[in-house]
Amino acid sequence: PDRLEDAQGLPMPQTAVPAIPSAVPPLDAALVHAATTAYELEEKALSLTGEDFDVKSPTGDMILRIGGGDRIPISGVPVWDKLSVSSPDGALIATLDREMISMTPTYDVFRADGSKFGKISKAMFGFSETFEFFLEGDNSGAILRAEGTFSERKYSFKSREGATVAAVGRGYFQTDNENKYHVLVGPQVDASLVLAMSVAIDEVHDEEHKNEEEGGGGGFPFR
Repeated sequence: PDRLEDAQGLPMPQTAVPAIPSAVPPLDAALVHAATTAYELEEKALSLTGEDFDVKSPTGDMILRIGGGDRIPISGVPVWDKLSVSSPDGALIATLDREMISMTPTYDVFRADGSKFGKISKAMFGFSETFEFFLEGDNSGAILRAEGTFSERKYSFKSREGATVAAVGRGYFQTDNENKYHVLVGPQVDASLVLAMSVAIDEVHDEEHKNEEEGGGGGFPFR
């Protein structure tokens, strides 16, 4: 089915004004579009490296691979400490490195050349859970904030100005054993950043859910 059709029920993103990001080049300029674009984010069933996702374009072409790595088999610490974002041919676009010591789950985001792009962090305070992206060198607060029902994979990304610029939701056309959902990204938004942030949220959810099942608690409840 058409990816926009399958994403019915999600809020239609608005154009980001200013663009996200605006002060620096995006992680992947090829994934910043002038129109709302729907992507399919699917977790691979069999993976040797952890959280591995394939990202497909509206036409069904593979455009990104987002994968985990470096298992840390220590109780109470993150299962995977690194995620990589790469093109289908293996060219690195970005890496997300998990901070080992932080009050809440936090990933530092680096460009392919190793320069720091920003960080993704789970908000510690507030009446509802949020995940935020802070651009490196920008001291004016988060430029992206994800909020919604993370356990159901139904949430929105809002800009600093409060506009909904991207949305995530499970597709209608999938079986129970699939972990596949759709990501709508609005105009002038770096889709590679939104998609990488979505995988980081998925990883944190799985980690906290596993801790709760084992009786270790999951920190703040994942709603």
